[in-house]
Amino acid sequence: MLKRLILILLPSIAVVSALRAVDLNAVEVNIKMHPEAYRELLDRFTEGDTTLTPAQLATVYYGYSFTPAYNPSETYPEISRAYEQADYATALQLSTDALAQNPISLSLNVIALASADRMRSQGKLGKLIHKLGTRCDLIATAILGSGRGTIPSSPFVVIDSADIDRILRNIIGIDSIVDRTKVGNILAFKVTFPGNSRRHIIYFDNAPQQRFAGTHPIVE
Repeated sequence: MLKRLILILLPSIAVVSALRAVDLNAVEVNIKMHPEAYRELLDRFTEGDTTLTPAQLATVYYGYSFTPAYNPSETYPEISRAYEQADYATALQLSTDALAQNPISLSLNVIALASADRMRSQGKLGKLIHKLGTRCDLIATAILGSGRGTIPSSPFVVIDSADIDRILRNIIGIDSIVDRTKVGNILAFKVTFPGNSRRHIIYFDNAPQQRFAGTHPIVE
C-alpha cells in the first residue's frame, strides 16, 4: 500500500491554511492570455523547482484544467495493477510514460514515487525519487492551500477526484474512509485517523472535473 509514503519521504511538508479560495476564473483568464508563461511554470514544476511561489503552484495545478491536455476521465488501471502485483519496474515505466502526458496528476506521481522507492536498492534512482517526491510535495501544497478542508464553505479544491484519495491517505494520513456524501456540489469524506476512533469530515470541491464532464460526456 502507498499509505503515508509521502509523509515518510517528505517530513517537511506543511499543511497550509488558505486565506481565500482559489479563483478559478482568474486562473482561466491568466492561462488563456499567457500560455507561454504557463508552459514555463509547468516546465519548472516538472523539474521539481522548489522556488515556485504558492501563487505559481496554484497556477500550475489549477491552470492545467484549462489546457487542451486536461482529461480527468482518463484512468490508469494497468499502472495500479502492475504496482499491486509488485511489478515495480513496469509500474514505474508506465507511470513515467503517463506523466509525460499528464504531469500534474498527484495519483500518477505518487505511484511513480512509490515504485521508484521500492527499487531504491538497485541504485541510480535517487535523483528520480527526489524529483518525484518534490512534485508530490508541490501538488499537495497547492491543494492544501486552496481551502481549510474542514468546512463546506472552504473545501480543498482538486482538478481530478483521483487526487482526493492521495491527499487523504498519502498526505493527510487518514486510517480509513468511513463514509462519503455530497453537500450541494461539495464532496464530504468522513474519515478516521490511526489510533483514534473519532470521526472527522474533510471537504473537497472538484469543480474543474465537473465542468469537464459537463462539456465532455464520458462514454462508458
